[in-house]
Amino acid sequence: MHVTIAPWSGDDLETARNLIREGAIAPQFDNKLGPGDLERWLADPYCREEVRFLARVDGRAVGFAFGFVLPGEPSAWAMLRIGVTESFRRRGVASRLLATQLERLPAIAPECREVALAAWEPCEPATRFAAARGFVFARHFWRMERAPEGLREPDWPAGVTTRAFDGSDLALAEWSAIHNDSFAQHYRFVRSSVASCRAIAEAPNFHRDAVRLAYADEQCVGYCRNDVSQAGGEIATLGVAHAFQGKGLGRALLRWGAGWLAKRGALPIALLVDGENETALRLYRSEGFRVTRTRTLWAKPLAPSSAG
Repeated sequence: MHVTIAPWSGDDLETARNLIREGAIAPQFDNKLGPGDLERWLADPYCREEVRFLARVDGRAVGFAFGFVLPGEPSAWAMLRIGVTESFRRRGVASRLLATQLERLPAIAPECREVALAAWEPCEPATRFAAARGFVFARHFWRMERAPEGLREPDWPAGVTTRAFDGSDLALAEWSAIHNDSFAQHYRFVRSSVASCRAIAEAPNFHRDAVRLAYADEQCVGYCRNDVSQAGGEIATLGVAHAFQGKGLGRALLRWGAGWLAKRGALPIALLVDGENETALRLYRSEGFRVTRTRTLWAKPLAPSSAG
C-alpha cells in the first residue's frame, strides 16, 4: 500500500467534496454536504491552506485534513479536522495526515501552543485515535435543536432598536466589537477583527439579513448571526455586551434568530453551546431547545520542538 500526502489544491475541491459525502465520514461533517457549504468552510478566515491535505493510496483519494489556526488567550491554538474512508481506517492514513499537519504548524503559526481534535459522539474510533496520540479530553459541546412550532416573537428590551447588517465598514466594526465584548470571558475565546468579519460576510452562502445588530442609545449592544446549510438552520453566534446582560436582550435575539430560520424553512433550528455554560443552557432550554448531539474536544500542547 503506497500512501502519499499532498497539499490540497483548488483543483481538488470535488475530490474532497466526494470524500466528505462518503458514508462513514458524512455524519461528522453533515453541515458541509450541500452546494456551497464546503466552499464557505474553506473561506473561514482562520482556515489555513498550508495545513490542508489529501491522502491517496495507490493514486486513489482516501482521506483529507483541514486546519484552523485560531487567535486565543493567552496564545493561539489550532483545530485540526481529519476524515478517512472506512476501508482505509486503522491503516496509518489518519496518522500520516495528522503528522503532516503537525510538521507544518510551526512554520505557519509559531505562536500556536496547543492543538485540538473534535468529533461528534458516539465515535469510538476518534476517541481511540485521540488518546493514542496524547490528546486528552478538554470539553463537551452540545448541539441543541427545537421545532418551529410554538416560536414566540422577540420582546425587545425598552430602548433597544435593531437593524440588519448592511455590509458597511461601520457595521463590520460594530459586529466585531460586540463579539469581543460578549465572548471575552468564554472558553477558548477567539478574538474577532474587522477583517475576520469581512471574510465571513464575503463567504459563499452568507446572507446579510441573517445578521441582526441591536442598539441602545446608538451603541451596539448585541447581535445574532444565523447560518443555513443543507443540514438545516443554525444560530451560529449570539452575543450581548457584558454591561447589557440580564435585561432580556439575549432571549429576544434568540427568538429573532429562530424565527428568521423558521421563515426560510431552515430546519431543524439548531445551535452549539459549551456544555459548561450554564447561563446559556438555561436560556436555551427555557426556549424549547433540547440536546440532540454531543461534540467532544480533545487537546494537547505542542511539543517544545514543534512550538519553535
